[in-house]
Amino acid sequence: MIIYKYGKDVFEPQKSAYTNQEATTKLSASETKILQYLIDNSGEIISREKLLEIGWPDKVVVPNSLNVAIANLRKAFKSKNEIIITIKGAGFTIANNTFVQQHFQPEVIADHEQHSTEQLQPVDHHSDNNNIGANINHTKTTSTAKPLPTMAKIGYGICLVTMFAWVMLWTSSWQSPPCVSVNNQKICGNIELLNLQKLPQDAKSNSTIYIDTTGKMYEKI
Repeated sequence: MIIYKYGKDVFEPQKSAYTNQEATTKLSASETKILQYLIDNSGEIISREKLLEIGWPDKVVVPNSLNVAIANLRKAFKSKNEIIITIKGAGFTIANNTFVQQHFQPEVIADHEQHSTEQLQPVDHHSDNNNIGANINHTKTTSTAKPLPTMAKIGYGICLVTMFAWVMLWTSSWQSPPCVSVNNQKICGNIELLNLQKLPQDAKSNSTIYIDTTGKMYEKI
């Protein structure tokens, strides 16, 4: 099972659901496919034609269907409308490192739940009822401690590694500006202000173009 996390928000493709701190929004099949494709190709500008093909394979739909799907996704994001960025005249994108992908193995989770149930052992009390007037035996309590199953240990290890990787990715994305790639040219900064027609034609392939808050572009090697 694969989920995608953005801060405390969770996108679950298998359930076609997006959950934020306020509510869980049920997504349509087309909206789910479009969002997952944008996330899996973060940093790339995806054309409208490609997203129409992803959202409605082998179907002919009006172009406005994509606008409606993007609008519904942004409603699910609530105040985080900047997740899907519109690149005028080119398409849509999600910046690198916006979402973190996590994998969960159902069998590990089931094994962990079974182990938790097995640990609830009954408490046995033994008393000598033959000599009530003379002696009262102390209650004997027995408990059995079982070692963790191998699958549970593996599950704990996977969870720890995943949490560590998520923290590292989150820290990296927080410290660096969002970036996209256009024709093998790396572009970072306020990419929502990107105008493809104004890209420097003489920019070097190993350089990075930064866009400031006014939309002005700078080349940095």
